[in-house]
Amino acid sequence: MALNTLILEDDQKFRKLLEIRLRAWRQDLSITVAESIAEGRRVLDEDGKKFQLIILDQHLPDGMGVELLEHPAVAHAAILAVSADDSPELPANAVKAGAAHFLGKRQIAEPLFLPLLDAILERKAIQEELIMHRLRQSRMATIKVLLGTLRHEINNPLGAVLGGAYIVRSTGQLDSDQREALRLIEESGQRIKHVINQLCEAADLEEVTKGQEQVFHVPGDPEWES
Repeated sequence: MALNTLILEDDQKFRKLLEIRLRAWRQDLSITVAESIAEGRRVLDEDGKKFQLIILDQHLPDGMGVELLEHPAVAHAAILAVSADDSPELPANAVKAGAAHFLGKRQIAEPLFLPLLDAILERKAIQEELIMHRLRQSRMATIKVLLGTLRHEINNPLGAVLGGAYIVRSTGQLDSDQREALRLIEESGQRIKHVINQLCEAADLEEVTKGQEQVFHVPGDPEWES
């Protein structure tokens, strides 16, 4: 799959050098060029989420390159800021704004430039995987809470139904149709309990006993009082 790259640079000579270096690094590049903040925003508005790598100049005709980092479409891209300006505050400002790294333009021709790009992309991939892992954990925590609540809310009325069926059966004054109806009620109730228990076990809820009743405690919730 092509590595979609956005270059935000108004200096044509430097941009040409940058493209040569990039294509020497990877043959599967798809490069899009923008020469101003306004043009960069238009590109991102149209299909910004496709870019995995964005290289932006700090000084552009209509503003600072880091202004583009406010665009929501750049959230999943690895960002490299570049500038010919040697001002000491530029690197810190670029990284603070969201760039993964800052380079002086003279460093683009150095041997370490291409390994740096690999490192930037790898770091971004790790960050994205960490975000997804945390999202999955959050979803599972929500599922556990919902399952714990669901089991409690189902068991209360289900217990009343099964208890009522037991009382009716214990009277002994039932015809065959009534006994069959009670059997279906009890079997269905036990089936519901089994399904809920299986769901809770699948979510690794903590099994506890309260008043001789098997229940599931959701990790992180306060313990029940005895």
